[in-house]
Amino acid sequence: MIVTEHFVYIHVSRTGGTFLNKLIMNQVSGARMLQYHGHLEDLPAAYAHLPVIGFVRNPWDWYVSMYSDYRRKKQYVFQILSDRGTLDFDQTVTRFLNLGDGSAGSGRLLQHLARIAPRIINTSQPARNHLPGLRSKHFANFPEGIGYYSWLFRLMFRSARNHNVQFGRFENLREEAIRLFEQTGTPITNRMDAYLKTGEPLNASSRPKNFVGAYTPALEQLVAERESYFIDQYGYEFSETHKYPKTDYFRHLGSTDVKALIQRVRQIPESLWDAQNEAKPNKIAQLNDTRHILFRFTTDTNRVFDYSDHPVLWDGWKDVLLPIMEQAAKYLGYTDYRFPRVMFARVPAGGDISGHYDGEASHYIHKIHVPLLTNERVLFRVGRKEMHLPAGEIYEVNNKRIHAVTNGGSTDRIHLIFECYNTEDYGKAD
Repeated sequence: MIVTEHFVYIHVSRTGGTFLNKLIMNQVSGARMLQYHGHLEDLPAAYAHLPVIGFVRNPWDWYVSMYSDYRRKKQYVFQILSDRGTLDFDQTVTRFLNLGDGSAGSGRLLQHLARIAPRIINTSQPARNHLPGLRSKHFANFPEGIGYYSWLFRLMFRSARNHNVQFGRFENLREEAIRLFEQTGTPITNRMDAYLKTGEPLNASSRPKNFVGAYTPALEQLVAERESYFIDQYGYEFSETHKYPKTDYFRHLGSTDVKALIQRVRQIPESLWDAQNEAKPNKIAQLNDTRHILFRFTTDTNRVFDYSDHPVLWDGWKDVLLPIMEQAAKYLGYTDYRFPRVMFARVPAGGDISGHYDGEASHYIHKIHVPLLTNERVLFRVGRKEMHLPAGEIYEVNNKRIHAVTNGGSTDRIHLIFECYNTEDYGKAD
């Protein structure tokens, strides 16, 4: 908690506080650190007239950042809930979310936390990374049915006084900081403006860029239930703020005539399936027994913008593939489009593709599926949504979410799969 001549800043963990602390302490007049991660209820009465600022963050993203950062620092709450780092992300975050579920296991964890946490915090001593501003009494009164992040946030801004509290969004931290400074009458100097525009992030976690891919469908839903406070108050969704939006789960892009293509697919010899599958670069364990024929693929798996055609296959098939692909691109409203990956994927009868999300290079493109040969017992799951995709229908799927396929039928499933981006929007490498 920092007080200045113009406002009070409450620093909730994993919301850009280290970056803002440096700015405020060094460049805002009258800045004084009262307590690192201090709570609003502990604000001295002399400062109660000042407006209060803080930041909120997408709860799904917050847990990914928290897990990475707290594990690195061996923060004591994390150490207890993760069994000293032996539990994985899913297990650990589930414990954070279920602390208030009233179960015997959660009760034991809260008792342990109450024993370990300090009764009082000595504000004259410098803060340590592994000791947040939490005391024994806080864990002794953990409410039911609420996740750790919502509890922590509401606890830190709880106060018997009426305060003028204003929040910014972590997702637009720099712009939101300027807005909050302006609203509190804080002069923005050239140095402050330069820091907010060009300053390097501080204390950033080594978290995956794609937080959506970290979640199983069950854990995604549990966050939605336990962190409904943030979702209801601030409209957060299980998606990332990005200028290259994807569909949430599935998006139907229309129907297409696949009769000629299906006829040619049926004539593909098994020897070609075997040879192409053996040579493919996309060999991951989750694909199991799925075989592929690649017409076009990226030359660098980290860049969708660099790709090449199969020297023989693409020229022999593009007459039947391109009309379908271009139909999808035009439905997306694209005029100058590219298709960096094009392939057939064959899931055998009784086979499956295990849950996974696609690599970083796929995050800024549209992943399109066109079922060719299928049966009613083929189910495609994206996150919490599962459906059968009929033959001849064009679907975009969100490949940033965990997705999987089961073929419970007696015939193989073959899809045309391709990726599409619009060069005018984001076709230039960063």
